[in-house]
Amino acid sequence: MGIVRIGLAGCGSVSQRGLLPHLAADDIRPWCELTAVMDVVPGRAQASAEKFGAKLAFEDYDEMLASEIDAVVLASPIGLHYEQAIKAIEAGKHLHLNKTMTTTKAEADDVIAAAEAKGLVVVSSPGNGLHCSNMRIREIVESGELGRVYWAEIGTAGGGHEFESFRTGDDVLANVNPAWYYKRPGGGPMYDMAVYALHRITAILGPVQRVTGMSGIGLERRHFKGEEIIVDMDDNTHLVMEMGKGVFCLLYGSNSASGPRHPFASPFISGSEGSVTANAERIEILGRNVLGHAGTETGRRVEQPDTRIPWVFGVHKEIPERHVYADIMHMVDCALHGKKPVVSAEHARHVIEVIELGYKAAETGITQTCTTTFDIQPWELVHCD
Repeated sequence: MGIVRIGLAGCGSVSQRGLLPHLAADDIRPWCELTAVMDVVPGRAQASAEKFGAKLAFEDYDEMLASEIDAVVLASPIGLHYEQAIKAIEAGKHLHLNKTMTTTKAEADDVIAAAEAKGLVVVSSPGNGLHCSNMRIREIVESGELGRVYWAEIGTAGGGHEFESFRTGDDVLANVNPAWYYKRPGGGPMYDMAVYALHRITAILGPVQRVTGMSGIGLERRHFKGEEIIVDMDDNTHLVMEMGKGVFCLLYGSNSASGPRHPFASPFISGSEGSVTANAERIEILGRNVLGHAGTETGRRVEQPDTRIPWVFGVHKEIPERHVYADIMHMVDCALHGKKPVVSAEHARHVIEVIELGYKAAETGITQTCTTTFDIQPWELVHCD
């Protein structure tokens, strides 16, 4: 295989803002090309192909699978991922799935087994948990500087996709209806946003063993350009997770307003000797073990996180959705060179199980036990600056 010919399914918001500009860039041509795009909305795939230079445009997913492509990128609504992933694997295509891979553990099991049987690469976003900044937090925790870890807090909140400025246009590329985010299956802030927090905290502290929580709907009706959207998927979920050895984590996913004291998917971890908190700009360590270190007489140390991401170089540093693009290029790299993905489907499956069992715990009032696990492998910091 000289290069990986990519077919992108789903030309909505995430693709228009980030994925298509990344994949249309000339500097990735040595490894891959955007060959085909597909979207069920009439005219959207064709307009995307013309704007971003794809050779082929389809409104039918099966027709795209039958074209001359080597890999599929799924940027479609989450509830469609399972069926589309299985079809792509059956057609012999390598696969990248935007978060989340599926909506249930059973579906994730099927995807993993089908890909293994065919010898195909599956990379499932988000790989953010393996970024340098999170691996540094993992090092701090494992060093013992915080003492015995007691608990952590992490989560995501966002007011709603109908308020995104991207959607204000009336043309076929910008007029993207957000209704699916509030519908079953696959809607709701857990699958859409808290998945980032879950990948991050599990990459730092390890797999979840047990989960309990509460969940419900805050706003039952939303509106987009005069259309009423009936919300039938929980949009306000709060979980308590046991990470093993009596370490607990509070996790929330909510379609409500966020604020500076609760940055998106930013962890706080508390131990017997100290604590660590992190956001995009800094990692801050507080505690007794910090005392006496040079320049940290106050018991406080601030580190600047390493913000480099594999495959993010040149123009890609300025385009949105850099983390998803990096995951796609990881799939390309693995397909070209026979590598085993470290942005693994097994990690994605574990996070999906946590979400699924969290909803079940909220519905039944019974704490649920996780059955899946995953390994953390280093993600080589390639092709970045």
